[in-house]
Amino acid sequence: MPDSARPPWPPVDLPDGHVATGLLLQMAHRAAHDRLAEALRPLGMDVRHFGILRFLTRGGLTQRQLIDLVGVDKSTLVRIIDQLEEQRLAVRTRDPHDRRAFQVTITDHGRQRLAAADTAAAEVGERLFGWLDPPDRGQLHHTLRRIIAQARNDRT
Repeated sequence: MPDSARPPWPPVDLPDGHVATGLLLQMAHRAAHDRLAEALRPLGMDVRHFGILRFLTRGGLTQRQLIDLVGVDKSTLVRIIDQLEEQRLAVRTRDPHDRRAFQVTITDHGRQRLAAADTAAAEVGERLFGWLDPPDRGQLHHTLRRIIAQARNDRT
């Protein structure tokens, strides 16, 4: 799309205050998500696959734990895990501590693919956030974690 056909940025009619903050966060998320999706596509991976594999590097997690971490419904998570299993990136087994539950673990092949995805994600991160000096990036991470925690606490 030529620059003359793009809407003005930032949007000139966003109100000040909490609404604008939420909208700007959503717009920033979408922009970062889209760039990461583009970088992961050649690896046969999408952002959801990347996120789940990243969480699984700490060890196996139950499907319930992944639902809570990723924020998707059960049927969506099952489809994502099915896709990861089809690509041999993760495996689902019965949880040894709760036979009613399934545990998901990353495979060696998944670790190899994740290493390539980490490289792609780092390149995207550098393009999008490299202009921030380390203290500012640290402050951004801290602030985003606080927003996430507040949103989780606000559900109750």
